[in-house]
Amino acid sequence: MKEENGKCEVVSLGELLIDLIPHHDYTADAPSYEAKVGGAPINVLSGLAKWGHTTAYISKVGNDAFGGYLRKQVKGANINVDYVLTERAAPTTVAIVSLDEEKNRTFDFIRNPGADQLLTKDEIHWSLIREAEVFHFGSLSLTHHPSREATLAALKYAKENRKTISYDPNYRPLLWENQDEAKRWMIEGLKWADIVKISDEEVQFITNEEDALMAAQVLAETHHIRLLVMTKGKEGALVVCNGHVLDEDGHTVQPVDTTGAGDCFMASVLHQFLVKRKPISELTKQDLVELLQFANRVAAHSTTIKGGFSVVPALDELEKLTRGVQYV
Repeated sequence: MKEENGKCEVVSLGELLIDLIPHHDYTADAPSYEAKVGGAPINVLSGLAKWGHTTAYISKVGNDAFGGYLRKQVKGANINVDYVLTERAAPTTVAIVSLDEEKNRTFDFIRNPGADQLLTKDEIHWSLIREAEVFHFGSLSLTHHPSREATLAALKYAKENRKTISYDPNYRPLLWENQDEAKRWMIEGLKWADIVKISDEEVQFITNEEDALMAAQVLAETHHIRLLVMTKGKEGALVVCNGHVLDEDGHTVQPVDTTGAGDCFMASVLHQFLVKRKPISELTKQDLVELLQFANRVAAHSTTIKGGFSVVPALDELEKLTRGVQYV
């Protein structure tokens, strides 16, 4: 276990990988891709960093060209990369993104193992978590050993040090041995979290409940989640918090790529939480409405740009960019 000085608002642990996104001249006979920074937790930090929050990431990349590219891009986005380590026994993970006619994405992975899976609990810098306000994580670091143990150790330490813990249980079926294993560990993550962003499909997967609204309420109550936000794609999102169940419509845009839209939404939720400077228990109905409206606008705009890393608009541009957007 390593102890070093370092302080920032949000610390995250998770995967750092390459998203290979179809290039504009892509065809089935001549596939062509663009390399983008990928990984749900790092996408979240990129939004927060652009909005002026101090952030740091705990992860691993391979000793290869992709690893060097990722480190350079993340550092250039004002995210502390001092805790992104280099793994010589495995390459940087690669995700191959496919887009359907509506620009919704699916993923294939080159990760057997990937460098991010090999992070160990002895490589975590505990002081980084201790000095942070929020510890954020996702489910992909729970798929395999030893990153699973590292994630659980970090969660235990964050909880013991009374940090606000946020969680996005991204479900990527190809990265799990089977559905039962995925549910088990996605649910384990819920047990630690104060703030959860989850999609309607993921809620239904975890609970086996067809009614997404009911499933979200059951999930929040069962696992004592203090602030749960469920996204519904272009239909918007709802929040369950402090006895409130609020729903806000989404926005109509012309999407180019939905990769990372949920991560931009998660960044928006954490941004609103941080700037309001209130404990979750003191968030009012108006606070929650503002949170949803802001996050919906940001997520909608993010789908008009390729990739999910550092695609959120600057705060002073957000109103201008979404002024003419119509509700679904």
